[in-house]
Amino acid sequence: MAQRLDLKVIIRKEGGAYPILAQGEGTKLLCGVVLATKGASIPKLSLTASTSTAAIDNTQEKRLRAVNPLPDRPIDRMLPARLGGNMATYVWTINEAAYPNRKTLDIRKGERVGIAFTISTKMGHPMHLHGHDFQVVEIDGEKISGALRDTLFVPPRSQMTVAFDADNAGIWPLHCHLLYHLDSGMFTVVKYDGADTKFWQPNAKAKEFTPSN
Repeated sequence: MAQRLDLKVIIRKEGGAYPILAQGEGTKLLCGVVLATKGASIPKLSLTASTSTAAIDNTQEKRLRAVNPLPDRPIDRMLPARLGGNMATYVWTINEAAYPNRKTLDIRKGERVGIAFTISTKMGHPMHLHGHDFQVVEIDGEKISGALRDTLFVPPRSQMTVAFDADNAGIWPLHCHLLYHLDSGMFTVVKYDGADTKFWQPNAKAKEFTPSN
């Protein structure tokens, strides 16, 4: 959910039609595209599957392995990212704070940084970090050499740890990739020591949304 996926499709020399389908979590609904070569017969596809999918959990994530994992080294700095919120008020938080605020996750250039995502609620969140790729290194207490990502779905009531190398100094957003959760507070920044905060203005109104007189 709210992640990107690269697909490598090998087209046969004789051509043909190649449906690529996705099924909604907990539903029978299907969507997708059909890749077709010129003159290929395109099949009529159903918009519903025969059975509903199960809820997304960490079953697949635990099986993924990075082709080019991070170099082996210990984590120098571990940062908490407790993901919470309230459906009734529709406010979402990181470390008990809804954005805008001036709280930051502070790091130094050259460090191996770990971020421990934890969720104690029934709502899962796909977490996206700008400026870096991270590797999944622990899922619910099980250490793994998992996938390299910049977005990771953290299922309800789970704990997942990612690691990255602090090699791109600045102030970088970390937020839920569901934009309506971001807009309702689930946003923070990863700030390098000594980074210029001149253009980070969490309480300023975006000019493009300011009504004109």
